[in-house]
Amino acid sequence: MSFGSPYFSLPEFTYHHPNNLEEVLRLLETHGEEAKVMGGGVGLLAFMKERLMSPAHVIDIKGIRELKELKYTSGIGLSIGACVTLAEVARSDAVKQHYTALQEAASRAADPMIRGRATLVPALIALGGVVRVNGPRGGREVDLGSFIKGPVDIELQPDELVTHLVLSEGPPSRRSTFQKFSAGSEFSVASVAASVVFGKRREARLVYGGVSSTPVRSLEAEKVVAEGEVSEAMILRASQAASRSVECVSDVLASADYRRHLVQVLTTKALRRVFER
Repeated sequence: MSFGSPYFSLPEFTYHHPNNLEEVLRLLETHGEEAKVMGGGVGLLAFMKERLMSPAHVIDIKGIRELKELKYTSGIGLSIGACVTLAEVARSDAVKQHYTALQEAASRAADPMIRGRATLVPALIALGGVVRVNGPRGGREVDLGSFIKGPVDIELQPDELVTHLVLSEGPPSRRSTFQKFSAGSEFSVASVAASVVFGKRREARLVYGGVSSTPVRSLEAEKVVAEGEVSEAMILRASQAASRSVECVSDVLASADYRRHLVQVLTTKALRRVFER
C-alpha cells in the first residue's frame, strides 16, 4: 500500500505487548488518543509509514488469548475475536456452513499472505453483524452498519477496544453470497454482499463495498427483491435499482460511472447465485 509518500521508515513510537485484555484497556485509558491498537498490523503500519498516522504508543494485541477465538454455538451464532485472521475465518467449517457470504468474502480478500496476516475486519453487514466493544465504562454492542463511519473513522472512543465481531444464528432459509471485481488490483473496485431469507415474505439485504467511503445498502433494490416474483426480470429490476441508488465515487482505480455499471453486474451475479438461476 502506497500513497506516494517519500517516507521509508516508521515514526518513533513506544511499543507495548500486553498479556491480557485488562492490560490493554489500562494502556488505552492511560494513553488515549496517543495510542493505536495493532492487530495484524498491515493497515496500521502502512498508514504510519505514509505519516497518515503517527501514534506515540502502539499496543500489539496479537498475544491476547481471548481475542484469538472463533466460536460457533448452535442456536446462538458466531463470535469472532478481534485477532482472528481472515484465513482462519475462510477455513472455518462453521462459517462455510452457516455464513456463506462471510466465507466467500474472507477467502477472496487480497492474496493468501495478506489473508494470513491481516486480522478480520467487519465486512459483511448483510449478515446482520454487530461489534462488541469494551472500555473503562463497560461493554457495549454496536450495529456494524453504524459502526463504520469512514475509511479510517469508526464509532469508537480512544480508550475503547473492539473485542469481537458477532453474527447471530440465521434462519435455515437464509442464502447469501459475496461477489467482487478487483481488475487485478489488491483493492476491490466494487463488491456486493447479498443475503436473502426465504419465507412467506422474503427479507433481503444488499450491501456494497469499494464503491464509496463506507459500505452502503440499496434499500430500493432490497425492496424489489423482497416483493417481486422470482424471475430474471425481477433480478434485472433489482440490479438497475441498485445501480441508480448506490452513490459511487471516482478515484485512481475507477470512475463513478464504471462503478455504477459494476454495481449492476455484480448485483445480477449475486442474485442469480442466491436464487440459483
